[in-house]
Amino acid sequence: MTQPAEGVGSNPLNLDPEDLFVVAGKFAEQGRYEEAVALYERGVKLFPGSLAMKIGLGKMRNLLKEKDEHERHRLMAKFKEERGRQDRQSSQLAAIGEIFERKGQSERARECYRIALIHNPSNESARFNLAKLDYRNNDFSGSIRELKALIAINPFHAEAHALMGRALFYLKSYKASLASLVDAMILDSAAGRPPAPELQEKFKYILEKVGIQNRAARSEIVKKRLALFNQCVHQLDLEKESLLGRGAVRDIHEITKAAAPDEVRQDLLRLALRLRAFDILATLADEHLFVVAKAVKEMAVKPGDVVFDENDEGDDLFLVEKGEVRLVKQTPFGEQPLALAQKGEFFGEMNFIDPAHRSADALASTEGVLFRIRRSDLDPFFELKKEVAVHFYWHFWKSLSQRTREANNLLKTFFSEAATAQKAALSPDEASRSKAISIELDRKIKLLQEQGLSAKELRLLAAFSTEELYNQDELIFKEGSRGDKLYIILDGKVRITKHIPGVGEEALAILGKGDFFGEMALVDNEPRSADARAHVNGTTVLTISRTVLNEILSVDVESAYQFLIILCRILTQRLREINLKIIQWRFMAGGF
Repeated sequence: MTQPAEGVGSNPLNLDPEDLFVVAGKFAEQGRYEEAVALYERGVKLFPGSLAMKIGLGKMRNLLKEKDEHERHRLMAKFKEERGRQDRQSSQLAAIGEIFERKGQSERARECYRIALIHNPSNESARFNLAKLDYRNNDFSGSIRELKALIAINPFHAEAHALMGRALFYLKSYKASLASLVDAMILDSAAGRPPAPELQEKFKYILEKVGIQNRAARSEIVKKRLALFNQCVHQLDLEKESLLGRGAVRDIHEITKAAAPDEVRQDLLRLALRLRAFDILATLADEHLFVVAKAVKEMAVKPGDVVFDENDEGDDLFLVEKGEVRLVKQTPFGEQPLALAQKGEFFGEMNFIDPAHRSADALASTEGVLFRIRRSDLDPFFELKKEVAVHFYWHFWKSLSQRTREANNLLKTFFSEAATAQKAALSPDEASRSKAISIELDRKIKLLQEQGLSAKELRLLAAFSTEELYNQDELIFKEGSRGDKLYIILDGKVRITKHIPGVGEEALAILGKGDFFGEMALVDNEPRSADARAHVNGTTVLTISRTVLNEILSVDVESAYQFLIILCRILTQRLREINLKIIQWRFMAGGF
């Protein structure tokens, strides 16, 4: 009898098929299906005619496949569980970051957003909040970096494209800014939302800036950007209906809100009509005016009533609907009038802008009706609607400028020309001998940073300013001259003086690094109310012209908001100082 060759059918150990079945079964009981399959595959070679061996191999392969599938599901479930845990932690950290941000703790908010992105790099909320935080701090490059990462995740994020357009604008990347603004408007339109007026204004401004004048060229830009979105939709196999539906659901909550009772709506409407009579509220959109109306509290006053006193720490803004309220400081010589708020005017804005002790008493001169608005009631609205905040702060700025001019003029009334020998007045023919210089942006930021300005303030100021150099006693501007610049001291000192009849030159302030002056010239065309001279050699000032300011105010609402807050805070501090000076000079003048 011929022995089979070693290989197929070779059985040197003289194994019986039953022995293989037993061993393979043991492997299977232990879950060792890979080894059982290998044993059956060997058995098929040893016993090619054994149907039972082939059936056993098939069953064992099925068990191995089921095991692999089970392991895959187990690992996927574990991955999903871990991914879900990471996502939850990321969402929770992003929510905590938003809480810190509302409390004004931006650095802690930034830390939360960063950690949230470590847990989930695709967290759109954390990424966008971080981009907004960088933008508000005028870190435009940082904002763009985060926005690019966000748009790579979700190219249909309209707000991200809008913010990208604003940030690129401030880096003077006008063409890239234009593309992002067009993207934002396309997505707003696709979601059934009208493009924001601010975006439309920026769009028009940049078109002029880059020299795109005709309608055909503008349409071509839109078509090209729209083609890119259609390509994204095609690549992602999305239907246009699904894209349009992304924005539509946002209005569901508004639609399903319970309607306010008719009497409440009517009361609110009547109040809004009364508020419309005030210049500060006259041009607000109806929906914005209604929000303000909900925050308003009405109060009646009688002659002599104290609306607030000098020790009050409130931050309420008051509007006079009827009557008069006088702002005074109490002195040993009686009341010193500082201002009079009449029908249609407002007061209390200084503490609304820069909370502190009130700088004067507010006393009702006649019977009247006032509207009171707490700062805390408007802050969230201002944060949400920056254009409304800009509107308010613009009116605050104009009011504070006028009151500062009036306070400066009041100083002249304390001394007569005969009271003392007049000192030599400044020559009317004296001209400024300023030298225009150029300082790199990084150096400007570094020098400003030494004065404790916030990051967002110094970046904003450094980006839009030009530089001038003065030596000691050189005239920067003269009382009575027309001005159109705001000045910020970068290095050296500046002396602010006023010519007082009978006294001569009186120093109102010696200003140092980081201080502002000349800001009132930006709000009106009134002449300068005081002189400004370099107090030491090498005095370097940054200047921001009315033209640049108007560009900031008209093009970007976020920067306008920051800039007006800075200016209003400066004027508030300046007016407080002048009010104290008035009392001091009244003592010097003998109390009359």
